[in-house]
Amino acid sequence: MRKYIIPILYAAIVSACSNSVENNKMESKNGPSKKAEIIKLNFDNSRNTLMLPAELLAFEKAGLNAKVQGYVTEVRVDIGDKVMKGAVLIRIEAPEIQAAYSEAQSDVESARADYMSSEDTYTRLLKASEIQGTVSESELIKAKNKAMSDSTRLKALDFTARAKRQLLNYPTIRAPFTGVVTQRNTDPGNLVGDIDNQPLLIIENNQKLRLKVPVPEALTGSSIAEDSTSFSVEPFPGKVFKADYYRRAKSIDPDTRTEMWEFLVDNQKGNLNAGLFAEAQLSIKRPDGSLWVPHSAVLTTLRRKAVGKVADGKLKWVEVSTGMKDEDMVEIFGALDEGDQILLQPNEEMSEGLPVN
Repeated sequence: MRKYIIPILYAAIVSACSNSVENNKMESKNGPSKKAEIIKLNFDNSRNTLMLPAELLAFEKAGLNAKVQGYVTEVRVDIGDKVMKGAVLIRIEAPEIQAAYSEAQSDVESARADYMSSEDTYTRLLKASEIQGTVSESELIKAKNKAMSDSTRLKALDFTARAKRQLLNYPTIRAPFTGVVTQRNTDPGNLVGDIDNQPLLIIENNQKLRLKVPVPEALTGSSIAEDSTSFSVEPFPGKVFKADYYRRAKSIDPDTRTEMWEFLVDNQKGNLNAGLFAEAQLSIKRPDGSLWVPHSAVLTTLRRKAVGKVADGKLKWVEVSTGMKDEDMVEIFGALDEGDQILLQPNEEMSEGLPVN
């Protein structure tokens, strides 16, 4: 009889284990094996700080070209020189300009003499016509038309002479604003003007600099949280500079999918150079706030990003898109409202409709 006891006990044990495994499978299928950690969603309109690449550029920059063809006779500045607005920088010898102006002035004087003569003739004939039969009507009309024609010609030539007089200033190149010479591309004796498009000098106003920050398209719906930002540059490690908010482009660059935001940097001391790359610490915020959750609350797969919403004690997957993020939290957007409850640590094995304790 004992030889049958062991097989019976073994069968009972196997049956019990089988039922235990099945029960665990059902428990896993119909609900979590332990209580799930749930968090409640709240709108947060606090600012978020981002580190974005930026570039420092001169507030004003001008390439100075020769307006007339001629030979350079004098270059008064070199790279690094500070110049004041209106200062003479380059002189060009262009005798053709003076000759053209002198010729135009001569034409004006000749036209003025013709006009004075025809006007005098018309005046005399008009006075003589007061005696009937002395001057024919056709002669009077002819004299009047001649005076009017000479007057029009005088005005046209005078206008031309004034325009050519303006050209007398072209051989002298002056600084358009106070700044620093950053490039010099000519020397005395060079033939310039209509030769190539290379500027003779480049001047930059570096007393103020533009900090240009390309903001990603996804963040352009945000606003600046403060009227200033801070930035750093490699030539001054560990030092932080300030810049005041200036303006934004209000247009997305189709190549980079960014919007350019500008900040002004006071550079009166001249410590910073235009062209430096910088790293800007930008504080921005959403106008109406947004939902922020821990990174673990967003389930990311090859197909989607989703959070596990708990409603009526059951799991419902809600697809979301993400926005700004920091080390601990991420901004999410989707069919969610303030007060909704979601799982802190969802996983792919959890199916839609799963009971959640």
